[in-house]
Amino acid sequence: MNIEEKEEFLLNAFTRYQKPTSAVSIHKIAVIADQVHFPKGSIVLGVNQPQAFVYLVTNGLARSYVIDVEGNNVVRNFMLEGDFLIGESLFTDTSTESFDAIEDMDCLRFKAEELRKIILVDEYLKSAYITILESTLRYKIQREYEFQNLDALARYETFQERFGSAEKRIPQNQIASYIGITKESLSRLKRKLSNR
Repeated sequence: MNIEEKEEFLLNAFTRYQKPTSAVSIHKIAVIADQVHFPKGSIVLGVNQPQAFVYLVTNGLARSYVIDVEGNNVVRNFMLEGDFLIGESLFTDTSTESFDAIEDMDCLRFKAEELRKIILVDEYLKSAYITILESTLRYKIQREYEFQNLDALARYETFQERFGSAEKRIPQNQIASYIGITKESLSRLKRKLSNR
């Protein structure tokens, strides 16, 4: 991916958050981005690991998850093309969640400290970063609401709305974990929906 392609991809990623960005700002971060490949199943960032890098998915699919007290993977989110893998925040030392590649994945990679310095002095990027953080907070509040107020069927339908056709690319056990049910319960839900 040459610099122009990086800039175009970054511009499209920021446009999703409906924040104006300048070509100069986009160029600043495109210059520090390198490309990295993660084979399917590889860990991108583990729990308690330092967040040395921020990633932007250019091709492929990842998930974030935590391990519960019983040793189960609990899926928190899925990241598609154009999504950032940023952990809890660019401004923390270590990650409280893990990220792995669900399928072969290509990313733009930024050194976290270098990116943070650029964001802090660039008003466009700072504004975009705040918008991304607000979007993440809204997502987490919505997920909390879903688990407190929606039944499994409604949570599954919300998952489908949120991730659309990417559902076909995500293993069933991970979808089940995301909506808080077993894989077998997910199969029953799908049968129920198909009989509607």
